[in-house]
Amino acid sequence: MKILFFSTNSNFFDTNIFRLQLPVHQFFWERLVEKFPDDEFIVATQSPGMFLLDISGGKPINRNIYCGTIEKVRFEIIEPDDEDEIADFIASFAPDVAVAATFYVNPFDWLSIKDSIVAEKLSGKGVKVICNPLETTVNCFDKWRTHQTLEKFGLSVAKAVYVHHELFINGGNRREIKSNVYKSSVLEQISHLHFPVVVKDTVGLSSYGMDVLETAAQVRDFLKSKRFTSDRIIEEYIEGFQFGTEIYGADGNYAIMPPFIFSVNKYGITSPKQSVKIGPVLDGNFSVKELESELLRMSKCLNLSGVAQVDLVFCKDERKWYIIEINPRLSGMTETYSVLRGMSVYETLSWLAHGVMKKSVPEKKLVMNIKLPLLDSMTFSRLKSIPFVQFVHQVENKAAKQIREKGYCEVVFTGSSKEELSDNLEFLSENFSSDMEESFVENAKKLLFFV
Repeated sequence: MKILFFSTNSNFFDTNIFRLQLPVHQFFWERLVEKFPDDEFIVATQSPGMFLLDISGGKPINRNIYCGTIEKVRFEIIEPDDEDEIADFIASFAPDVAVAATFYVNPFDWLSIKDSIVAEKLSGKGVKVICNPLETTVNCFDKWRTHQTLEKFGLSVAKAVYVHHELFINGGNRREIKSNVYKSSVLEQISHLHFPVVVKDTVGLSSYGMDVLETAAQVRDFLKSKRFTSDRIIEEYIEGFQFGTEIYGADGNYAIMPPFIFSVNKYGITSPKQSVKIGPVLDGNFSVKELESELLRMSKCLNLSGVAQVDLVFCKDERKWYIIEINPRLSGMTETYSVLRGMSVYETLSWLAHGVMKKSVPEKKLVMNIKLPLLDSMTFSRLKSIPFVQFVHQVENKAAKQIREKGYCEVVFTGSSKEELSDNLEFLSENFSSDMEESFVENAKKLLFFV
C-alpha cells in the first residue's frame, strides 16, 4: 500500500523557534519501514512539519533538507498555500490513502480546518482520505460551537454564557439606541452562573489567556477592561480532577485511550508549558469505563476520522465526567501516548490507513510527562541516556523576552509500577536538581496517588 501523510500550515515559518528531540524522527521512520515492509510511505508537509520531520535549528525546510534518506519513505515539502493546489500536489503521488498528521500553531488552532478542506478536495479526486470532517473541525475550532454541539448530543459540558465582543461593546452606540439590551442580557445570564468561572477565548490555542474569576463583579470588571478584545465564553469552573486523552479511529471504529491525569496551576487550570501528566488512570473510582462509553458515543456523533485529543474534568462531588475541549489533531499528548503504547505516531497513523484501531496499552506500564526549563545540549543528551527516559523534546523561542516564554524541555519516562515511577522521578530530581523545578516535582508526587 502507498500511504501518504500530509499536514498544512497557515503561518509563516518562525526562524526564532528551535526544536530538538531524542530519539530523532529518522529513528522512528526507520522502525516504521521495518514494521510495514510491504508498504511505501510519502510525507507531504508544509513547514515546519511538526511530528514528521527533523529540522536543523530554526532553518526553514525545503526540498533538499529533509529527514535523512530512508528507503521506502519519500519526503516532499508542500510549496503552495492554496488548498486546491495542495490537493493537486498530494494527488499527483497517487496514494492509496492520504492520512492527515495535523499539528498546531499559535495564535489560532485552526490547522485541522485547513487539512479538512484539503481532504475534501482529495476525496473529490477519488483519493481515500483519513482526516476529520470539515464540519467537525470547524465546530471544534470555535469553543462556543463545541459547547453547543456537545449539548446537542447530550454530552456533559459546563454551564456557560457566550459574549459577542462587538455587540457587547458597540451594540448601543447607534444614535437611535438608548440602551444596549444585548449587554444587559449577557450580564443577567452571568449573574445566574455558579462561581468561580473560567473566562476563555472562543478560538485561542490551548489554555493561553484563560482567567479564573471568583465573582460576577470580577467578570463585569473584566468585560470593561482592555483585556476584553474578542468573543469570550464565561464557563462555570468544574471542581475536580483534570484529565486528557486521545482517540484514534474512523468510520465508527475507535480506540479510546485511558486518560492521563494533569496537574493544574495556582488558578486551577492546566498550563501546557507547566503541567505534569501521569497515566494511564484505570481506577474505577474515576468511572473510566463510563468515560470510555461517552467518548465512543461522542466520536461517532462527530464522525471523527484520524486523531483527536480531548480535555476532561472529573467532578468529585457529582462523580461525573465533563468534556472541556476537543482538538481534532495531534497534540501535546501524542508522544506520551506513543511511549505508553510502544508505538510511534507514524505507526498509529499507518494502522489507521490499514483500517486497524490498536489500543495496545501494556498492563504494567506507567508513564510520566514532566516539564523542565531549557537545557544545554550536553544535559539534554545525558537526560536521554537514562534507560527509563523514553523521549525528550525541547522547544526554544530565541525571540522571547520573558523566562516562561523562552521555552521548555519535555521529558517522558516510564515505570513498571507506581513505586518504580516514583523512584525514577526521585532519581531525576536528585541527578538534575538544578534543572527540575521543585513545584513540578511536588505536583508529580501528588498525582502519583491516583494511578
